[in-house]
Amino acid sequence: MHAEPVADATRLALGEGPVWDAPARRLRWIDIKEPRLFTLDQPADRIESVELDVVPGALIPCPDGRLVLASERGFELLDAATGRTSLLAPVEADRPDRRMNDGKCDPYGRPVAGTMQRAEPRQPGPLYRLEDDGGVQPILDGLAIPNGLDWPEPDRLWHIDTPTRRIDLYEYPEHGPLGRRIRSLDVSHLPGSPDGMTLDADGNLWVAFWDGGAVHCLSPEGRPLATVEVPVPRATSCAFGGPDLRTLYVTTARSAEHPLSGALFSVLPGVSGRRGGGQLEHGAQ
Repeated sequence: MHAEPVADATRLALGEGPVWDAPARRLRWIDIKEPRLFTLDQPADRIESVELDVVPGALIPCPDGRLVLASERGFELLDAATGRTSLLAPVEADRPDRRMNDGKCDPYGRPVAGTMQRAEPRQPGPLYRLEDDGGVQPILDGLAIPNGLDWPEPDRLWHIDTPTRRIDLYEYPEHGPLGRRIRSLDVSHLPGSPDGMTLDADGNLWVAFWDGGAVHCLSPEGRPLATVEVPVPRATSCAFGGPDLRTLYVTTARSAEHPLSGALFSVLPGVSGRRGGGQLEHGAQ
């Protein structure tokens, strides 16, 4: 399968965090290095953007319709119309050398995202969860570049720490830190490094590979099922969207030697995403 650039696709420095807004039939994603929020209005086939007032790491839709940004400051409430944010909870406020990275909302409606060093060497850090009382709890430590995450079941979490070149499945209790690591999928034989990911309706993993020019689909046991070739090397993340959730959208990062790098791509892979699997259900204003 081959992904194609979306019409009017804009080249982003570091495109990330695609999220499908089901009620409005829009896809949203961010540029981390040149902070902006992008919106693809699917019925109109038009891309619009707004400048963000903070460096983002992840765009996290919540079941109640809030759009939360994991940023260089912490967890923030985002106004999608203006790009303005208001801080919900600071994270590592005493560490300007770090910022938040990839994140999603857990099955209980709580935003989860990790932090990473802005530059080498990568000092390990935690995966954090924004609790219902407004506090922030570390739930997994020792991560260099925390990336793709998703929940196949409420009590299970897939998570990627990119330099390990594997995908780990953990026990995910409703409260407290993660439990034991149940399984690891070794993806070191695939070109590039695992970055963002999503799950389809059957629980299979769709993983974007940085410097791999592809999104690979794996069964929960690690069996290769499909490959989506992306015509630029730096695929960063992916999400299912469209009215029937049968379009896979892929974000990418810019590289000088590839004219389409940094654009948004899409493909029809023949499967559908999961309702509630990283989509906005009530719309964001």
